[in-house]
Amino acid sequence: MDAARLHMLEAMGIDVYALRARTVATKIANAADASLATGPASTRLAVVCARSARADARLARLFKHLPHTLGVSAGAISWLEADVNGELDDVADAPAYLVLGAAMARALGAQLSTMQQNTATIAVTADPAHLPGIAADKRALWQALKPVARRLRGAAG
Repeated sequence: MDAARLHMLEAMGIDVYALRARTVATKIANAADASLATGPASTRLAVVCARSARADARLARLFKHLPHTLGVSAGAISWLEADVNGELDDVADAPAYLVLGAAMARALGAQLSTMQQNTATIAVTADPAHLPGIAADKRALWQALKPVARRLRGAAG
């Protein structure tokens, strides 16, 4: 793109992203595979959701691609599902938490110590029913994922 077009897009508040080189993507995939090969991966991301959210077919694609999107192995993600009362039983200690819905954020906040809340990156998305919705909801989801991805990149390096 030329400089004038980039300047115009910047003035409109649009971030222009360049595709990663295939070698960078391959390095990320190899690093994820290496962490699996060295033994059980420690939890790097905890996804907090209602028990019914993981069974929702509309969210299956999001959950399937989440490890690749964030650059971690599937084994490094811990799924914390709330019971029917909306309470979490066992909360894993992780550098980053992805929370699906405000109700789950309250449940997680009740389980984490103040120190954990201050040191962890906690991203709260809209309720799972709204995630596969309109474009604005999808944009909000990606905005919530950005700090988590940054934290996970920083924790790996």
